[in-house]
Amino acid sequence: MEGFKIAMKVIEEIDKKIKPLIGWEKAEEIVKIGADGTPTKRIDLIAENIAISILEKYGGGILISEEIGLKVIGNDLEHIFILDPIDGTYNALKSIPIYSTSIAIAKIRSEDKKSIRENINDLKWIKKFIANNYSINDLYIGIVKNLATGEIYYGIKGYGSYLEKDNEKIRIKTKNIKNLREASIGLFVYGLSNDLLEFLKEKKVRRIRLFGSTALEMCYVVSGALDAYINVNENSRLCDIAGAYVICKEGNAVITNKNGKELNIKLNLMEKTSLIVSNKYLHKKLISLFGNKWIIKPIRFGIVVREDKKEAIELAIKVCEYLKNKNIPYCVEPFLKDIVGGEPFNIQKMSHIIAIGGDGTILRASRLVNGEVVPIIAVNMGKVGFLSEFSKDEIFKVIDKVISGDYDIEKRSKLKCEIIKDNKVIETPSALNEMVVITKNPAKILEFEVYINDKLIENVRADGIIISTPTGSTAYSLSAGGPIVSPNVDCFIITPICPYKLSSRPLVVPSSDKIKLKLKLDKPALLVIDGSVEYEINRDDELIFKKSDSYAYFVKGQSFYDKLNRCFKVK
Repeated sequence: MEGFKIAMKVIEEIDKKIKPLIGWEKAEEIVKIGADGTPTKRIDLIAENIAISILEKYGGGILISEEIGLKVIGNDLEHIFILDPIDGTYNALKSIPIYSTSIAIAKIRSEDKKSIRENINDLKWIKKFIANNYSINDLYIGIVKNLATGEIYYGIKGYGSYLEKDNEKIRIKTKNIKNLREASIGLFVYGLSNDLLEFLKEKKVRRIRLFGSTALEMCYVVSGALDAYINVNENSRLCDIAGAYVICKEGNAVITNKNGKELNIKLNLMEKTSLIVSNKYLHKKLISLFGNKWIIKPIRFGIVVREDKKEAIELAIKVCEYLKNKNIPYCVEPFLKDIVGGEPFNIQKMSHIIAIGGDGTILRASRLVNGEVVPIIAVNMGKVGFLSEFSKDEIFKVIDKVISGDYDIEKRSKLKCEIIKDNKVIETPSALNEMVVITKNPAKILEFEVYINDKLIENVRADGIIISTPTGSTAYSLSAGGPIVSPNVDCFIITPICPYKLSSRPLVVPSSDKIKLKLKLDKPALLVIDGSVEYEINRDDELIFKKSDSYAYFVKGQSFYDKLNRCFKVK
């Protein structure tokens, strides 16, 4: 029997036999851990066993499913079936009418059948072979049925996508909504990120829907019930999206990961991805909100280099020659222009900055960015390099990755400060690492009142006090006894410098909190921003620290913990 008819038989039989289980108290019992590592409920296992029995009856094939993993069924090696027995299990168990069965099909190539037959009893070999030779783009049929309403969505490669509803067959494709403010978005919100929280808070779209069934939400984009579906987490699994993927592709939807890259995931149960599904007009806008927006921009590098280090300048010259040979435009600071040519340094024209030096050079690059959304490629030519992502030996490989779009971006919080002096407000530049209040004269102790959200929490007598970002937790704050904090933690660290009282300890607070310091002794002090910008502070001046509206962006290299190992010479 042809693949489409077999898949429809599977869908129909699951629909018929699952409906009586809705509301049954034993349906939600966890009976095992599935092959994908998640708990299997009784209703999931029953649905999968129904599918297996149908495949056995009508010839079989290779089945990839959440509970069983991979199974060769019968003697027919015509098709690979990707099954999600119940998508939206929670909804099904609570009788919320948004749950489905999803199935997708790929044809097994003629030249592969012999190899599979020769290894038919070796499931490990077959799993590896299928994963290495077939991807989601080999799927040619996708079917999703809303088991609660009876609506059937299906797509056939080259023939379009359709919705069968109330005995009517309707050709479906995405709507041409162009304005986010007019769009309805389906959102997967498990593990809310900062980007998602900001998106929800700022209400950038007309409405947001949380349905809890990935396959159906993807189909809703094609049928016009939604204008986009977004999951920014890397946890959309092959079985979740396979059936709807074909329907979306055939219905003119653009479907990529959050960075705009084609999915092309392997036919492997454990494959996962982030997901943005929308029409072509909204897609770039959604990538710019949730992913690597720079992938879709023209490349023009800015070069920032430590001017007093010969080795750093020599590497900068090699980088410029490399870019020139690739016909990639670049901008340089005045002292380099006579040596390497290039365009004058203009932050408005740059897509990325290559910072070559130590942490000081990278902080300088961050200041030069001055609130613009320009990622930094941080190359270590210093001694420690906590801010650096790459070694000098990696730079040309990284440049190639950026040019080809094969890279990720890490977003770092920054800190801003308002100085209230004589009832006047002075706004300072933002800090990537820290802001420090210290005595202007050495060996003189200061006294502060420390407030969080206008509540006095402590009187601190110390040589100074550090307000640090997570990025700066490994800088001055660490030397003063502060904690090491991962850059993706949304917080700030308040660290006294050599405090008089043993009870004055570092304090970690949410980045949404307002931190206020009031200087209480009649001694001149300095506010120092990232070790370079200074403001004089006097008695009764108030310093108000908040999360900056701007961020720093870095091309991602080493993991934070690998960097710790390198800097602390653990390995």
